[in-house]
Amino acid sequence: MGAIEELSDPELCEAARERLVAQGAAAVGPLVRALVGTDSRRLCSQIEGVLAHGLGPELAYDAVLSALAEAADDASRRQLSSAFTKFRSVERFVEALAHDSAAVRSSAAYGIQTLCSVAFGREPQPGVDYAQVAEALLPLLGDPDPEVAQRAEWALDMLGPSAHEPLRRVRARGPGRLRARALTALAASGGEEALSPADRAAVERLIRIKLPHDKAMSLDVCFTSWLAVPTDDQRGIADLLGLHEARPATFALGRDIGAHDSHDGAEYGRVYVTPAVDGWTLVLGPWCSPVAPERAADVLRLVTELSRRYGRAQAYYFGEQGGGSGWLIAENGEVVRRFSASWSSDDAQFTLGDPLPEEHAACQEEGVAMEEPEEWQELAPYLAPLLAGQLGVSPLDLGPHTKVRGAGLVALTPYARENGRPRTGAYAL
Repeated sequence: MGAIEELSDPELCEAARERLVAQGAAAVGPLVRALVGTDSRRLCSQIEGVLAHGLGPELAYDAVLSALAEAADDASRRQLSSAFTKFRSVERFVEALAHDSAAVRSSAAYGIQTLCSVAFGREPQPGVDYAQVAEALLPLLGDPDPEVAQRAEWALDMLGPSAHEPLRRVRARGPGRLRARALTALAASGGEEALSPADRAAVERLIRIKLPHDKAMSLDVCFTSWLAVPTDDQRGIADLLGLHEARPATFALGRDIGAHDSHDGAEYGRVYVTPAVDGWTLVLGPWCSPVAPERAADVLRLVTELSRRYGRAQAYYFGEQGGGSGWLIAENGEVVRRFSASWSSDDAQFTLGDPLPEEHAACQEEGVAMEEPEEWQELAPYLAPLLAGQLGVSPLDLGPHTKVRGAGLVALTPYARENGRPRTGAYAL
């Protein structure tokens, strides 16, 4: 059908669209076949628009659903799933959750997720009974297809408070096959506050059980900020930093919280404090960055005070995906060096002290001349983990080989007193 091919031509697509819509039901089959037969993203988008908005669900929905259910390969399923979710009908999606095809069930759950999400401040869809939608999604938490179960969990996570009571009911009464994912969805949606007292107690009990056998693991969270102090005096560090509401935490929990707090905007209200790792205590979280403009002055003061008490103290920032590096070294109450390397014109404002011997050694190792600004600026943004490991302990290097003494904890920072408690979520234990 020539009109379908003309959809990919910007000059002809509007007229082609009108011709196809005018053909009504007769155009549906050729459009669906063309959708799975092309690699053109533009043509796919145009076909989806004709099916979902031009012809509408009355003419095209059943055909797309049937084709999705019968799709023989992943590429076809992806194309048809994209078209299916464009119909934007909560009622139809809820009905499709009970379909025999896993591809249809997964696509229907995704359609609900995109259409009904109240995450990130979105307004609820008017006229939609969110509690009823949540009830329809619940059985899919135990779906035999893992992709469907995961998609249902994500959809429930994004329905907001309307899903909390149905999820708590599953946690309390079962069925058992749904309970694990119900807990994750509930925690992701409403945090600790949404859990029942029994579930909160169970989580705390599980952490206590895991801690005696907890093994160190890399705390690389993509955008990693941390303090490092050569002592096992965890309590003393926490007191000096003004931390409060400390609670036991495994390495996995600390890493997950660090990752959460470092993405989606820096969260300054919470940190993870490691047990002693090879004789050092690390404090992980964006609040610890020595080169974040809003934190640099306070971190400089805190690291200086820590070094006065413990002889040495350090702070670092490292952005793994080209986010740059920063380091701050203090000894006996005096700043030895602070440096920021992020390709930003603002870096110079953070510079204190002379380059460290370890910085010079890194340049020699890489054949870089520090006195050549362009060469140094290409190397320095990657140095924080290396310097941390040479001067003490890097959180990126922790692992089963690390000697661990004590137990980690998660605590609130002074920032949380003034700006409110951080939002909690679903984290690994």
